[in-house]
Amino acid sequence: MKSHATKLDSASVDSLNAAIKGYNHDDETRKCILSANGIPDDASAPQDAINLNNLDDWKEFHDAVLK
Repeated sequence: MKSHATKLDSASVDSLNAAIKGYNHDDETRKCILSANGIPDDASAPQDAINLNNLDDWKEFHDAVLK
């Protein structure tokens, strides 16, 4: 919520966004998520946490709703 924010200036928002976009999971977490989704851990596989988290979320959704 905007009312809970302590810093909403452009530099703070840009800094936070860069930290989120630049975050990568550790190797074990990446391998686990890729394996659960049947994706080989190679150069074409996602490396960033955002895309890996999306894969993990969609797998959980698929398993809970579509299976």
